[in-house]
Amino acid sequence: MKAELQDKLYSAYPSIFVQKDLDMTQTAMCWGISCGDGWYYLIDELCGNIQNHVDNFNRNKPEEDRMVCQATQVKEKFGGLCFYTYGGDEYIDGMISFAESMSYHVCTECGQRSEKNESNRGWIYTLCSSCKENK
Repeated sequence: MKAELQDKLYSAYPSIFVQKDLDMTQTAMCWGISCGDGWYYLIDELCGNIQNHVDNFNRNKPEEDRMVCQATQVKEKFGGLCFYTYGGDEYIDGMISFAESMSYHVCTECGQRSEKNESNRGWIYTLCSSCKENK
């Protein structure tokens, strides 16, 4: 993902991406968001929903009972989004699972509707027909 889009996510959701500045011995977020720009809106919506859930859960809770949900790695693997976290709950796990399943129908390059395909080099992508021709 372009640094510009990645930085927009980091700025919008600082508590989710708090691990971005940690060392590689502590987190995989040090490598950034490793996917195409086409999934920006998918990740943005996911993070917005996670943040809303965490904020609502934490309302009027003492510090020791508050929920945290931090991204530990965000990447593409086998043509789909992988969004790994520390913390959260089953509701957040469900949101992540839904976003990951939706990624198989969104072009990782441009964000248009698409299907999972395999390239001639054996790498699996989720690309629209237009982006597949340019790959």
